[in-house]
Amino acid sequence: MTFSAPPDLDQAKASAGDHRRRFQAGGTVGEGVIYIERPADRELFEALLRGELCYVLSTRHIGKSSLRLQVSTRLRAEQVECASVDLGALGTDTTSPVSWYLGIASEIAEQLGLEPPDEFWDAHWHLGPVHCWLRWLEDVVLVEISSAIVLFIDEVDATLALPFSRDDFFAILRAFVNRRAERPANARLTFCLLGAAAPSELVADPARAPFNIGRPIRLDDFTRAEARGFRAGLEGLVADPDALLDAVFAWTSGHPYMTQRLCADLAGERRDLDVDEAVARRFLDQGRTEDPNLRHAERCLEAQGPRCGRAPALLQLYKQLLDGHRVGVDAGDPVQRTLLLSGLSVERTAPSGAPYLDVRNRVVREVFDRAWVLSREADRATREPLARWLAHGRRDDYLVGGAALAELTSWCDGRADLSAEERAFLSACARAESQKRSTRRLVTVLAVAVTLLGGLTLVLLWQMGKEERALLRAQQESRENDARRLAAQSAKERAEGLLPRARLLAVEAALAARASGRPAGPAVVQALGDAVWGPAVDQEVLVGHGGAVHHAAFSPDGRLVATASADGAARIFRLGGRDEPLVLRAATPGGVVAVAFNHDGSLLATASTDGAVRLWRPDGHEVRALGTRDAAPTSVAFSPDGSRVVAGTTGGAIYVWRPGMEGEPPLVVPLGERLIRRAVFSHDGARIFATAISGTVHVVRADGHGAPAALKGHGPGVESADTSPVDDRIVLATGDGTARILGADRREPVVLRGHEGAVRGAAFSADGGAVVTASADGTARVFRADGKGAPVVLEGHEGVVNSAAFSRDGASVVTASEDGTARVWRLGGPGEPRLLRGHEGPLTGIAVSHDGSRIATAGTDKTARVFRADGSGEPVVLRGHAEHLLSVDFSPDGSRLVTGSADKTARIWRADGRGQPIVLGVHDDRVVGVAFSPEGTRIVTTSWNGILRVFEDGVPGEPVVLRDERAGLLRAAFSPDGQHIVATSGPNVKVWPADGRGAPRVLPSGYEDRAIAAIAVSPDGSHVAIAALDGGVRLLRVDGQGQPVLLSGLGAAVRTVAFSSDSARLVAVSSDGIARVLPVDGQGEAITLRAEGVTLTDAVFSPDATRVVTAANDGAARVFSIAAESLMARACAYAGRNFTREEWAQLMPGIDYRATCPEWPGAPEQDAGAAPRLDVR
Repeated sequence: MTFSAPPDLDQAKASAGDHRRRFQAGGTVGEGVIYIERPADRELFEALLRGELCYVLSTRHIGKSSLRLQVSTRLRAEQVECASVDLGALGTDTTSPVSWYLGIASEIAEQLGLEPPDEFWDAHWHLGPVHCWLRWLEDVVLVEISSAIVLFIDEVDATLALPFSRDDFFAILRAFVNRRAERPANARLTFCLLGAAAPSELVADPARAPFNIGRPIRLDDFTRAEARGFRAGLEGLVADPDALLDAVFAWTSGHPYMTQRLCADLAGERRDLDVDEAVARRFLDQGRTEDPNLRHAERCLEAQGPRCGRAPALLQLYKQLLDGHRVGVDAGDPVQRTLLLSGLSVERTAPSGAPYLDVRNRVVREVFDRAWVLSREADRATREPLARWLAHGRRDDYLVGGAALAELTSWCDGRADLSAEERAFLSACARAESQKRSTRRLVTVLAVAVTLLGGLTLVLLWQMGKEERALLRAQQESRENDARRLAAQSAKERAEGLLPRARLLAVEAALAARASGRPAGPAVVQALGDAVWGPAVDQEVLVGHGGAVHHAAFSPDGRLVATASADGAARIFRLGGRDEPLVLRAATPGGVVAVAFNHDGSLLATASTDGAVRLWRPDGHEVRALGTRDAAPTSVAFSPDGSRVVAGTTGGAIYVWRPGMEGEPPLVVPLGERLIRRAVFSHDGARIFATAISGTVHVVRADGHGAPAALKGHGPGVESADTSPVDDRIVLATGDGTARILGADRREPVVLRGHEGAVRGAAFSADGGAVVTASADGTARVFRADGKGAPVVLEGHEGVVNSAAFSRDGASVVTASEDGTARVWRLGGPGEPRLLRGHEGPLTGIAVSHDGSRIATAGTDKTARVFRADGSGEPVVLRGHAEHLLSVDFSPDGSRLVTGSADKTARIWRADGRGQPIVLGVHDDRVVGVAFSPEGTRIVTTSWNGILRVFEDGVPGEPVVLRDERAGLLRAAFSPDGQHIVATSGPNVKVWPADGRGAPRVLPSGYEDRAIAAIAVSPDGSHVAIAALDGGVRLLRVDGQGQPVLLSGLGAAVRTVAFSSDSARLVAVSSDGIARVLPVDGQGEAITLRAEGVTLTDAVFSPDATRVVTAANDGAARVFSIAAESLMARACAYAGRNFTREEWAQLMPGIDYRATCPEWPGAPEQDAGAAPRLDVR
């Protein structure tokens, strides 16, 4: 035994100013404080010096912190670097794994004189916080420091309250030590764990290995001989230090905290007291409320904290110890372990050598005596229910019965100290229980009688229910038949070009399916999809006109649309709202044939058949009227700077006004024609192009000087001409179904084809790069001005489209139609399907994050891109591969993704694009497949040469290598439990152990000479879906039982396949570029997903299985909705109206008329079959 003390007691007393400072109860011993060395000091020092992992796990206030300080001081003297981290100081309530592990590393770095770990953390984010901490220890701490290192981790019991898993922390300590064989440098660093917890509590998950490595260091109370070391602090202050220490030891049994606390008291202001009086003052009188050590012990026996479920058992065990029973030690008993950690009990050794539990000491026995135990039992057994009973006016609702009453009665038997209220409570509980038993007997008799009667009733009800169920099934089948019939009729109407009717019929089909009580079938979803799937164009239908809409125009800011209607009015609509349009109507009758905004949107010009051009403010105020003498205007347009207005007329002349010069007569230029259809200014305002009914385009100087020139010979029946806003090109709309773009160089025109009827109008976009056409075939089309590529077809009108124009930003088109509506089409908007663009070449793979919020694409342009699933914002572009990408997959938490490439590498990226990618291992051939394991800690890659590699994410070293004898297009996926890898092998499927141990299990596919091109594992782990370029998908049971099930009807050869999250459906992409969704049970039709002029190359489901995300050869991803509800809403929005009553009678015979789409008004009673004149938007 050794101890340290001040060398000169009197000198110490003088310098300290307070003799009590030689004794320290709690905390780490300071300078000049007596420290008693115990066997644990030597054992811990020697073990850590040898590099062993040690842990000191014992009750509080026993000297763990002082032990750590003393041992670390001795280790530093041996040239061992030491650092200490207090986990309790890091916090537990709001911390995240990243900040917690980074906080540990920061504390260690500061104490060891290393650079802060933040930069290392940022560079290794992809490893996750646990592996990042391990790598920092190995790659930084052990590299920067060449000597031995000991890291003291104090207050490890703080991990019990972490809001995330603590298991990883202790697992990584085990991994660090176990890796010493392969990394000898790890032997230079070891750990010492300290805290008030048991080793078995450190790892919570029973499926993981317990924390069973390292050397436990037992830290016991002082022996009587060790306690005599405090004599040096008492000499000269008390009469007989040895007798005093014996008396103290009789109370504390060497408890370090209590022993030093009493010594400090008896050497200080309580020097005049004897030991018993000092104990009473310090511990017995108010100890449970004022002494921190006793308060902690009492909390351990209360029903609170992480061990709250053990409170009754703890109380029972402690009572046995108070009664003098020797309870043998059971190291695996959590109740014994908790009582030991509370400080109320201690492990002692019997003369026979057998360990047993005993009350810690006399202080504990006196403070937590039998009266205290009885009071705790009373609180638990009677006082809490008694208090509730009294608080609620002694109502019977709050009495106890059954087992609780039996326990209460047993506890009260033989007691003479029960209060009157307790006796009344017990009596009331007994009375209520007796009444319940009587009631139960009566109920039993009645129940028998009721059962007999009920049996007869059930027979009758069963028969009635059988009939009702049959009726219900018949009704369901009838409604499902109605749904299928309406879906088929919708397809027929669509084929005949009656798109609004087709959309309304598809909605009615969905409503019939909804009424059946079952999900909408594939035929209904297909009808809805066909009615709305098309270009990525969103539509807003502008209604309220009482006749045909001749013309429409955007305001310069794109917020307003003005329309001209045959009903005699112009209207101004505010886009995106549900407000009524502003109606502009002149006093004299006449239809409005054209509208135009000036350059800044401050004026609107209208041309009317009453012979006037009128100027209006956007608020509806008429500024002035401009007359055209004996002719009526046919068109109106402003010059680019807004200083002049031109109108074509029915008299064959054009009129030019200067709006700012009131009273000035117009410039009139006769052109010798019967009628001028349209007149517009050139891009510089110097010329006017006037299109005559004869098909001639006249070019007139805007100032009226010189003779007009004529453009002829550009196809039959030129309907109109428009000028480019940026150069001298003009576009002609012709009656032969084409539009022609003429350049100033007079070379061959660019001919835009595709319409099936005369082109009524054509207009350039503001940048001159696109042309929109309006046609008598009921469609508008958006072409590239160079004539390349396929046009975007805008379908939805039910009559001739009279005009079309771009918004200034080129993002929208407005069309006017004979069907009485105008429509605003938002190009590239959230149409159906949603279009995600960005790649400069075809897509080769696609993946959806597990929460459905992001979509990752892999392309031949050597990049991957991460899009928001709603299409908002710009995609994150990931560059780094030297060749085209072949595969992509998200980690389960969506924070990372892995890509495989033809450059023979796989890379791990942050999904937000930050930092540099990590190259995953070394591959010797193209990486055709990549996949994360379900828990996200492993990655499997497949190469063209038939090799699978399984990498531990963030763990250095060689991967598990699985070699297949067949090279080629190898595909693989993890099983849902992560224990196996399912991979293609020529015509068969192999199930490999993911750890590489053991031979693979072969699943016969039924193919003989076909290589499997696609594979997917169902999320429920029961089936594997495969395809071998034969137009079908085969389902294999993972357990190898049964025969493969063939799902046919998929058209051409199937190239990719994927399951929905509920394992109920598959999506397969065939070589014909079409994706098909089909039920796994083979019942029902497939839903066909296609994009006009585009070949789909891959497809996966969204996590909720309501959408399918596809990749395509045009470099775009498309998000198709396959949920009936969302498609219904879009079909109604695009329809722009409800059925007329005549249509309803024809298509829905025998059913009372109703509005199919509630957002649009129904047809009036007097409807005679014409398109309804809708007066709200």
